[in-house]
Amino acid sequence: MLLSSQDKAERIQKAYSDAYESINKYETTSKEYFLGYLEDLHNAIITSKPLDIGLRETIQQQSYYTTNYLSTIFHFFSISEGVWECFIHSSIPENTFNGFRGNINRFINNYLFTKSDDENNLFLKFLYRQGFTDERIFTALIYSGSQIYFIDDKDGIELEDVNSATRSLSFSGKYILSLLEREIGILGISNNTNFALVLEQVLSKYFESSFRRSTLQFLNEYYPSIIYEKYENFITHKDYNGLLKLDLEGVFYLIKKQVPNFEEIILNSLQKSETKIEERLSIFLALSNIFPSKYTNEINELINVYFTTTCKIDKNEGNYRYVYEPYIRPFFGKKYETISVIAAKHLLSKNETFAIETLQKYIIHADFFHPVLLNFLSEYFKEGSLEFLVIALTKNPKYLQKNFHDVVFSLIEQYNFSSIAPKIWEYAIHNATKNTRNLAASTLAKLGDESFETAKNFLQAKTADTRIVAALVLSKLRTEDAERVLNAVLEVEKNDDTRDVILEALEETLFANPISLTQAKTIIQNASKRGKLSKFSEKWIDESQLPPIYWKNNQGTFSKEEVRFLFYRMPRGKGLNSDIELRQLLPLIDRNQSGGFAKALLKAFADSGSNSKFKYYLTTGGMLGGDEALTTLKGIFKYNMDEKRYKMAEYAIDAMMQVGTNKALRSIEVISRKYVSKRPTVSDRAIKALDAAALELNITTDELADRIIPNFEFEGLFKSFEVDGDEYRAFVNSDFTLCYFDEDNKMRKSLPKSASSDLKKEFKEIEKEIRDVIKTQSGRLEKYMIEERQWSIGQWQAAFLESPIMFVYAMKLLWGIFNKEKEFKEVFYCQEDTSLLNLDDEEIEFEEGDYISILHPIYLTQEQIKAWQSKIYELSILSVFSQLERKTFTPSTDELELNYTRIFQNQDIPKGADYASSTIEKYGWIKSTGDGGHLELIKKHQTALIQANAEIEGVYAWYQGGNAKATVNNISFRGKSWNDTLSLKDIPPVFFSEVLFDIYRLINAV
Repeated sequence: MLLSSQDKAERIQKAYSDAYESINKYETTSKEYFLGYLEDLHNAIITSKPLDIGLRETIQQQSYYTTNYLSTIFHFFSISEGVWECFIHSSIPENTFNGFRGNINRFINNYLFTKSDDENNLFLKFLYRQGFTDERIFTALIYSGSQIYFIDDKDGIELEDVNSATRSLSFSGKYILSLLEREIGILGISNNTNFALVLEQVLSKYFESSFRRSTLQFLNEYYPSIIYEKYENFITHKDYNGLLKLDLEGVFYLIKKQVPNFEEIILNSLQKSETKIEERLSIFLALSNIFPSKYTNEINELINVYFTTTCKIDKNEGNYRYVYEPYIRPFFGKKYETISVIAAKHLLSKNETFAIETLQKYIIHADFFHPVLLNFLSEYFKEGSLEFLVIALTKNPKYLQKNFHDVVFSLIEQYNFSSIAPKIWEYAIHNATKNTRNLAASTLAKLGDESFETAKNFLQAKTADTRIVAALVLSKLRTEDAERVLNAVLEVEKNDDTRDVILEALEETLFANPISLTQAKTIIQNASKRGKLSKFSEKWIDESQLPPIYWKNNQGTFSKEEVRFLFYRMPRGKGLNSDIELRQLLPLIDRNQSGGFAKALLKAFADSGSNSKFKYYLTTGGMLGGDEALTTLKGIFKYNMDEKRYKMAEYAIDAMMQVGTNKALRSIEVISRKYVSKRPTVSDRAIKALDAAALELNITTDELADRIIPNFEFEGLFKSFEVDGDEYRAFVNSDFTLCYFDEDNKMRKSLPKSASSDLKKEFKEIEKEIRDVIKTQSGRLEKYMIEERQWSIGQWQAAFLESPIMFVYAMKLLWGIFNKEKEFKEVFYCQEDTSLLNLDDEEIEFEEGDYISILHPIYLTQEQIKAWQSKIYELSILSVFSQLERKTFTPSTDELELNYTRIFQNQDIPKGADYASSTIEKYGWIKSTGDGGHLELIKKHQTALIQANAEIEGVYAWYQGGNAKATVNNISFRGKSWNDTLSLKDIPPVFFSEVLFDIYRLINAV
């Protein structure tokens, strides 16, 4: 393309400006060298002024960052039409670039072989002038992944199936072809080497890369006579252990093209190589497409061995785990399939009757196979697949994919399965696990009246397992008849597992309203009639020494049987929930008087050595002990964390949740944040407890955290009281201490001396709790800033303007207003009189749909930041954490479509690997051990379900001592799962900035 001088100058200037802006974002000491280099390069392009010959040495001295900077420069100069030609014709000294590694290989591939042939030829000459040899260029092609062929608009079509009209040699292919035609020596081969040997060795090297099939096709199309009798070399390779392996795709290519002697070549290679059974089966199945009957015996034998040997677990090993069934691309077809499906398709194509018998036998015999086999059989046989599916039910879940039985039951439910219902009942009663029994009951319930009659009869059976399944099925029918049948046996069923199923089914009906004391005593009497209260068998508790439990409203204390009922039902609770019947009694117990009993339970748990068998002592102690039990529970939590008994610490969290007070929930909220990095499973348990409490209130967990901040019965921001007839108002001062206004609005820092002892005690308790609350609020609010939590106007006013403690935080932070489209509008601060003002001290006005977030400086320009810093200084505001002073980061333009950033790539952390490992955890990062003990570093955005992964080389799970080197590489972002990749443009800007800010602090720590 011919450009005018003005157009060319404008394009060169644009490329220069973009490259300058991108490099300037990198925070390294060497970037100034490259900005200077960019300036010289810019001048060389537009003026033909030679670059300083010493520049190459200067750049090589900074080679640690060279590939980053040069790739950035090359990128912007290559994407602008007309500028590229100027670049490669510029007076750049020879050997300026040669010698660089890393991204230079990628650069050669990306920019040499993606343009027109004319442009590529020009740049090839440029590389030669720079001292790049053919060996160097060729090596770059191999290791940067250059394709030999271009395929136009044929996504998903196999290379060998594309006709020559839509398949052409890429410039890489043409370049390689020209090397071979010149018979030059590359890769250490001299010029006088025999051409056939050159060809074989050169392309064997290429073949070792990830393009075996295209290389094989290249040979077969252009040099078939030379490669003749050498095909075996190109369908086998040695693995890392030196074992000869077959390349399945190469074998398929030879069969499809039916090259001379392909059958003999493949069989010889099979005999010599270490080949997995599924690969051998795939090869013989492929050969059978050419020779339909020749390999029937081999195929049948391999299928038999696969199902009866490969799909079996050695029970003597004692280490059972699910073994993944391999996927392989079949000979004809583009979709990868499991060996079991490929085998089934082959058997059915030959003889359906024989196939049915054989597959049933194999499904019975195999310990594991992928559920996609069942999907295939269901699609093929429709309702006829039920016999296969009912056999599959009997497979042991410990060897199978997690959702195996879910798939089986979902397939069964597609058809009229009445014919196999008896077998499902038999499976549920005799073979099912707790989880699969529940699945079976849900499926059987879909038969309606048919299952009702069976379940009704089975509910009278002698064996408990039969009655449990019957009760489960009836509970899932959810009909009046089913409820009536269950209700009739509730108080006579002696098996507690069965009875619990019945209770769960009837809970909404039985306990729709709170029960009375009379009803509670009837429940206890019925338990006694079932023989459940005849003895006391708690090992760690002396029944005679138990403190009393009190009924509310002065209704007396619990009798011996009533106490035993509590101990009978305590262990029946599940997870975070207490037992159904016990839960009905709790509102009738006087917690204030029953604290002694709660303490006895907690002491018994401690005496047991925190034995997990008695964890129900914790939960019941929490339920009955109130805030008084909380101190003990926090001690138990800390003890178990110190002893690394994390599961027991989680049980302590469950017990705190049962306390249920705002103080207890605040303690759990602190745990959820404190241990998010140190012990994620403990943090997750706390989050689940908060989620359960929030769900009960129909609010979010964040809203719950706002709500559990105590207000000490203040009316708004003040608490009024009288002393000697004078009125006073207590409030929380800016330093979080209690202060007081008298009737003349004069502030005093202490209560009047004549205040009663009760009043002094009350305010002393308030001050103590304020000190406890504010220990954790700064961390909570900073987390909200990073995650950009949004408060509606009403929510914010309730949380901050009507809370005596949180109002102080409202005055110590800057706040941002955003509209309903999430666009930033303006900043405000809060004054002591609750007025909300902007930078010009004008009252702000909200519009419908606006929301408020804690301000992050990324939304402000440098001028705005300086103006607000002056305002804060003027107002003497002491922020509770760094707000305007935070360094901010945004993705560079050329990284927006990527899922990673290279801003800090190859930068060292001066204080070393141990410092990085210990410090990054304080910034809220989670550490987990990866391959070879290398630490994987993760930071999560809890609400957006996004996480950042920092790749820091040299950081390991063990202490390394001293200043072991730590080097930052890429920082990537993804969604909840590993395959959920996200572009940087989709990452919340504050989260991106904060992730980079954490790494910046590591690099710049002194």
